[in-house]
Parts: sequence; structure tokens; C-alpha cells
Amino acid sequence: MSREEQLQWEARWAAPVAIAAIVAAFLMLLSGFIFQTEDRPGVEAYPDVLLSVNDNPGTYTLLVALPVVGSLLALGIFYYLFRATAARGGGVPRWFLFILVLGPILNAAGQLIFAFELRDLAEEFANGTPIRGEAGEDRADELSDFSTVVEGLRSAGVVSLAFTYVMLPLRARRVGLLSPFMSILGVIVGVLIVFAALGVGPILQAFWLGSVAMVVLNKWPGGRGPAWESGEAEPWPSAAQKRGLAPMPGEEPQLDPDEPLPEPEPVPERPASRKRRKKR
Repeated sequence: MSREEQLQWEARWAAPVAIAAIVAAFLMLLSGFIFQTEDRPGVEAYPDVLLSVNDNPGTYTLLVALPVVGSLLALGIFYYLFRATAARGGGVPRWFLFILVLGPILNAAGQLIFAFELRDLAEEFANGTPIRGEAGEDRADELSDFSTVVEGLRSAGVVSLAFTYVMLPLRARRVGLLSPFMSILGVIVGVLIVFAALGVGPILQAFWLGSVAMVVLNKWPGGRGPAWESGEAEPWPSAAQKRGLAPMPGEEPQLDPDEPLPEPEPVPERPASRKRRKKR
């Protein structure tokens, strides 16, 4: 595919993939307000989760489904960025495309199967005894073992998705499609996907997807890098370069023809050494 054909393809698909990424970001943020565990006196954290899931199984399933759908929608902008990076010589290996596609799919399958299995365990825990105190906590721990298939799918999906968020922004930055800030933020998102217990991963993930969507739509504050218009690898300009305070990448500094050239400073004469004075 020629450079012109690639740029035409990017222009044609920019709006669809950007809208899908914005919807994905919205779903990830919304999921945090859908399901909340109740504070039950005498009930520890995991038993409390089981009881909350049993009380609201549909709401819990929706909690899991929203970010899963968001990850699947993000596939579009992942592929878009992958193809744009590869076209500019970003050095993205072809096998990475399989990880890019399989990551969200495996993650979706693992999360949904995990959700339904947790619902069954929550019902079993809520219908039995005890549910409070140390005995209730011990009984909940006995119900915390999930099937090997579920754990394998979740692990493969999480690792693949995290690898995509780390590798793709770094390669896109190399050819000037993303700024250093968005590249580093993508790496942070990938790390937080693995350490999901920190809780801020979905928020940063949504912010990153929305930011990339604005770049694709050419709505990013201050404009985007020239690599988007040229179809070639060009560094993302710095803030000083965008303001005209420094030359753009590849440009020579422009001199004002009306401004006189500065005169060279006179070189001070070195005093004669003592040896020369004695000879004289």
C-alpha cells in the first residue's frame, strides 16, 4: 500500500475508531459506579463481596460486562494505531497483531466466565452457614478456588492486554504518532492492568483511550505531530517548538534578514611571558 493510500485509509477510519474508543472510555468509567459492596457489621471483605454479589447478581454482571465491552471496542483504535505505526516504519513485528487481537478477546472470555462462577459461589455462600466471624471467613476462603480454565483465560487476557498498552504506545511514539506523555501513560496503564487491586487502572485507561481518540480526530490541544499528515516517521514536536520558540524537527533555525549579524568579539591579547621579557 502506498503512502497516499495509507493516509486515505487513516482519514476514512479516524472517526469510527475514535468514537469507539470514546464509548469504551465511558463504559470503563461508568462501571465503577454500577456496583458497590455493602458494609455489613461482623463480615469480612471477601464474604461481604460474596453477599453483595448474591444480593445483586445482575448488577454485578453488568459491572463486569461494561469494561469487557469497552476492551472489545478498544480493539478498533489498537489496530488503527498498529497499522499507522507499521506504515511509518515503527518496527512493530507482525506477530504482535495476534496479541493485540487476542488480548481483549481472552480477557473478555475470562472475565465473563469468572463473573458467572463467582455468582454461583456467592449463592452457595449466602445459602449456607456460617457467614460471619472467623468461621464465615474460613468458609468463604474455601469457596475462593476457581477453575483452572477460568484462571488461565484471565491471566492470558490480562497479560496480553497489558503488553498491548505497553508496547503499542512506545512504538507509536518512536514514529511521532503519540507524544512522550501519552506513551508513558500507556505504559503505566499496562502496569496497572496487571496490578488491578490498586483501583485506578480503569480511570487512567479511560483517559488514555479518550486522549488517543482526540489525537486521531486531530482535536488534541496544541495539535498533533506532523507524522500524521506526512505519513512518515517524524518526532512529535515539543511545547517550545509548537510555540515557535524553537525550530521544528528537521528545520534549520531561521535568521531575520533585516537583523545585522553580530560582530565577533575582539580576542584579548595575551601578555608576554616572563621568559620572553628576560630574552628582550
